Amino acid sequence: MDVISHKHVYESRNDMPVRFVCIGDIHRGNPWMDEDRLYKTINWVQENDCYVILMGDYGEAINAKDPRHDYNALDGRYNTPDKQYRKTIEDLMPIKDKVLFLLEGNHEANFWRRNNHNYADQVAHGLGVPYTGISAYLLFKFYRKTGKSYDGRTFETYAHHGWAGGRTAGYQVKTIHDLNNIFPNAHMYIMGHNHKLGEALPKTHLYIDKRTEQIREFTQHFFFTGSYIKGHDKGKGSYVEARAYQPTMMGSPVIEVQPNRVDTHYDKRTPLFSIRYTTLDWL
Repeated sequence: MDVISHKHVYESRNDMPVRFVCIGDIHRGNPWMDEDRLYKTINWVQENDCYVILMGDYGEAINAKDPRHDYNALDGRYNTPDKQYRKTIEDLMPIKDKVLFLLEGNHEANFWRRNNHNYADQVAHGLGVPYTGISAYLLFKFYRKTGKSYDGRTFETYAHHGWAGGRTAGYQVKTIHDLNNIFPNAHMYIMGHNHKLGEALPKTHLYIDKRTEQIREFTQHFFFTGSYIKGHDKGKGSYVEARAYQPTMMGSPVIEVQPNRVDTHYDKRTPLFSIRYTTLDWL
């Protein structure tokens, strides 16, 4: 993994909130991929001020030597990994300047181990964006310009592609909450892989403000970053249907973050940041 630092300068609160769009689990080459939904997301990103985090599994990355290979489970237009990842670069090229970093997924990692070729690194190189491996830690530094000086604070995010786990919603929430055991002080945790879209239960813990000796709260937020595969469709069968996986929401989350005003004139219990989750359907 890598630590990614980004400085965001803004003039006034009218410039808020900052939006993060997490795009992953595209699975180009899968015949049940929702291409229209992906293009809707990319078009929205092009037309709006936002930052993008790429979450992994951009293609199927399964060739004829792989025991999972099945010609019936491949889109004929993109039936090889080369075609899948060339198309991924082409699709994402219009939004490359908004990408903070790119994660690899388990599909890219498995192909790398078996075939000694890293398609995630290839996509990152093609787009000219940082490649961080399967996880990354983001230090997003808000700097509000006030006169001749800058008032800064850092919003911390731990991003992980995710890993295999149980089917139940409770286990999946536990999995994303477990990221907090690795880096306990982040404001936000994001995870892909399980194709769920939405916010898991936040976690709040207490601490003592050493300056005022008051009890304070620190709330951390957890988000699943969605996918672009239709699990169930008329006239088609997929591995989702075959294994009776629960249908999930498709698309990408839009996470809005805003620094709050906290100074001597305001309640010290006010959190440093407000965080809100939504989807493109609501924007």
